Amino acid sequence: MSNKKNVQKKRKIKPETAAKIRLGFASLINNDACIKIGRTWKWYFPVIAAIFAVLIALIPSFTQNMQVKAGTNFFASPSYGYEVGLVHAGEFLNEKNIDFVVEEAKLNNTSKNWASSFAEGENTWLTVKNSGTDKTIFELFYNDTDTSAAATAPVDDLTFATRVVENQNPYTGEKRGSDEDVYANSAMILGKENIYLLKVGATGSNAAQATGQYDRSEGLNLRSLFSAYPDGKKFETLDVNKIEYANEVRDSWRTFVNDAAETAKNIQALTYLGIMAAVYVALVFVFGLVIFLMTRGKKNPLRIYTFWETQKMAYVAALCPAIISLALGFLISSFALFMFIFIYGIRIMWMSMKSLRAPTY
Repeated sequence: MSNKKNVQKKRKIKPETAAKIRLGFASLINNDACIKIGRTWKWYFPVIAAIFAVLIALIPSFTQNMQVKAGTNFFASPSYGYEVGLVHAGEFLNEKNIDFVVEEAKLNNTSKNWASSFAEGENTWLTVKNSGTDKTIFELFYNDTDTSAAATAPVDDLTFATRVVENQNPYTGEKRGSDEDVYANSAMILGKENIYLLKVGATGSNAAQATGQYDRSEGLNLRSLFSAYPDGKKFETLDVNKIEYANEVRDSWRTFVNDAAETAKNIQALTYLGIMAAVYVALVFVFGLVIFLMTRGKKNPLRIYTFWETQKMAYVAALCPAIISLALGFLISSFALFMFIFIYGIRIMWMSMKSLRAPTY
């Protein structure tokens, strides 16, 4: 019996430890608890609390960035020009037996007949016109400037795409027929390593855009993204199935663009995470500095707080705002980025006005 009692006594939490645990939880809502921890505790808990606060505050915006799907956003709403343009592009590739295959993260015209599929003297890109108005609604480009006789010199994918957007001949850089600076038609630009999609609205303004690369689509032939024609008929000859067919093609490209944009999205999200982590760390330090400066008056009895103690107070005070911003950041996603800064600022202001205000006599 005596042995069991000794074991129970050893397992019992010491009063000092229990008091510290209570004080730690109290610091979530009690400013005096934050001040006491900053004054009397070692650096371990405040620093760990600050690290957790920064990580927790980053979760909503990071999650939001990781959930972005470029293809889903680009094809979110039907667009006559783009869907019809894709369908006719598929017909053209099938008719001319043109293969675009991803090999080692690069797009290759394995059939080597892209340029020869156009009549001599014509532009070496596909133009789709509205059958009723004869207005161009979609164009398909392929960056073969390294092999095409129409090109004055090889150019990289970005330069090629920039020329298209600026209404220049992508092979020569010369101005095209229109004097407008903004691209007036929907377009798809197939680069060697990157793909660019441009969608314009009814007024000719830029409605959406998406970019990606081919590193996640090894072995894919882009012709496979165009569904087989219903009953072997051309798109223009379809009746009731025309819309369904166009939507089916759009869905295929939506999935592909989501995959193509994934690597760049991940890099961008991680870069954004690092930048915001640095901003939040700097913010915690600055608020600690604010507390220190507010206690520096010559007659202020709170001058007893050292710089390191005020830093620890700010570190501990950051944890509760981070938890609140985590919840509100998912509820109000548009303000997820600034939620922690706003709530944290309110708490430091509250602490400064109530618990760190010099007494008046």
